[in-house]
Amino acid sequence: MRFGIILFSSIMLITSCTKKECRFPGAYKFTIPVELSPIKEVYNIGDTISITSMFSDRLYEEKTDREYDLVNFKFYPAMRLREISDSIADEAGALYFDIAINDEFNFNQFNYSDGAIGYIGDYNYENNSYKLNYKIIPQSSGLFHFSHLTALTTLGHDQEFEGKCRNVDVGDSVVELNNGASNNFHLVNESPDPHYNEWMLGNPEARFHKHGGYCFRVVE
Repeated sequence: MRFGIILFSSIMLITSCTKKECRFPGAYKFTIPVELSPIKEVYNIGDTISITSMFSDRLYEEKTDREYDLVNFKFYPAMRLREISDSIADEAGALYFDIAINDEFNFNQFNYSDGAIGYIGDYNYENNSYKLNYKIIPQSSGLFHFSHLTALTTLGHDQEFEGKCRNVDVGDSVVELNNGASNNFHLVNESPDPHYNEWMLGNPEARFHKHGGYCFRVVE
């Protein structure tokens, strides 16, 4: 009984000592802008699709509704391409593309143990700004799901920055692709994979848009 009272009192003391602005569920989620161009629903084999992400080191965070200075921060950007025209999506969709990355960027292919293929690395940081750009050039026809996101939850969740609450980790960022455009979301209906035509449709904002989702078709 006495131990229970002491434990309860300790928890209440710790909670009361936590600053009001640090009392929110989950982790920090910073908003990162990304642009994909040209914006089209259908591309031809050999077309060049450019992805660019450039932003200052003062970023908006959605949980606290304020901006923070993230100086020389590691975002661990990641890119995935999936071919979704079959009942089970091909997680190695990047193999259907030539991926063009300038040597100045640290952004490299990563092979997952389940056969999936992605690209992961980091932004270049210079003059209080972050920058990353690369190109994807389709080499085969199909229906594809592209996503540009971050791997902060697994790789950089414990980073520090000015104003950070000690009790809160950093979660994967909210990626705003093409200023929040629809990004051809309706094409998920054309995939026979229930991950797309059922699960993703259940919460488009959280499962598609906030992860920099974009759907498109490639034809010959």
